[in-house]
Amino acid sequence: MNTNPRTIALCIALFLTSAFITYTVRTSHHTSSASWLPSLYTKNHDVPQHIINPPKVAYATFLAANTHENSKEDIPDEEDGYFVGTRVLAYQLLHSKTVGTNLSIPFLVLCTRDVKKSKRDQLKKDGATVILVEKLNADWVHPGSDRWRDVLAKLRLWQLTEYTKILFIDADMLVTKPLDGVFYDEATLTQATGTNPEKIHDDEGALPRTYMLATHGDLWGYDHPYPPDPSLDYLNCGFFVFTPSKVLFEYYMSLLKAPGKFDPGFPEQNLLNYAHRRDGNMAWKPLWYGWNVNWPTEKDWRGGAHSFHAKYWDGDPSHDPLLKAIWKEQRAEMEGYYRGREERGR
Repeated sequence: MNTNPRTIALCIALFLTSAFITYTVRTSHHTSSASWLPSLYTKNHDVPQHIINPPKVAYATFLAANTHENSKEDIPDEEDGYFVGTRVLAYQLLHSKTVGTNLSIPFLVLCTRDVKKSKRDQLKKDGATVILVEKLNADWVHPGSDRWRDVLAKLRLWQLTEYTKILFIDADMLVTKPLDGVFYDEATLTQATGTNPEKIHDDEGALPRTYMLATHGDLWGYDHPYPPDPSLDYLNCGFFVFTPSKVLFEYYMSLLKAPGKFDPGFPEQNLLNYAHRRDGNMAWKPLWYGWNVNWPTEKDWRGGAHSFHAKYWDGDPSHDPLLKAIWKEQRAEMEGYYRGREERGR
């Protein structure tokens, strides 16, 4: 088959032009500064500038001194379930090779000031960032359990405005898969606050212009399907993602000044359920069901859930035996990890 001479000439011309451009770029004095590139992609391995400084996110939990039902005695640290649970959670999120963070996300522990110094020092040694907070109280708020007396202090989380997103996790949690991806869940996008006048009351503080609260509905028992019902309205505040906001914190404080605004049996949970009710101006958004399950069973674990909410350190016979065994293994792994680290440091 004969080849058109013009086609051959055109190919040669294009080749020579390409070679000339390549040679010019490589030998140009612009090569070292790369100023000929668009400014968005200069230096930093061509990473866009908006990725160079990613949003500041954190994991967080809460620890109070009063965590034992009708108990005023000083028990050993290693027998304090919530303290041990906090340590296991710190290990899982910060150090575990299988479920720990891959993004160097810090783990914050909000402690009321009466938490023993030995506990606070141990958590710092474990790698957690301990933040001392003042308690929050209201005369009309009487929790359904004495060990929930100080849980309103969790609302201090909304004062941590140096963070753009925080995942709060109760200390009684088992993590079996990484959680970093929760910060990219579509439910954690900033929402515009509604303006329905029927949902705005004179005895409540100003609403923020925007907000974000993403969580799961409470399953209220072990007999639930997996995936769970997505239409649940009552949020469980053992696992939620939010954006700190001073305006929103002050709004919560205004609710504490209005007796009867919510049922105080579950103080912080019912306050959040009122403030972020699904038919209100700041409705909570549902996270992907697999991030966390309350009232968990082996079925949820086999279904692929990432974390499970239950006090696996106690003797409650209703707890799933498989998940309890996994938590105990995690505790042993945590203790072995820190023991080995101490021996290496000698």
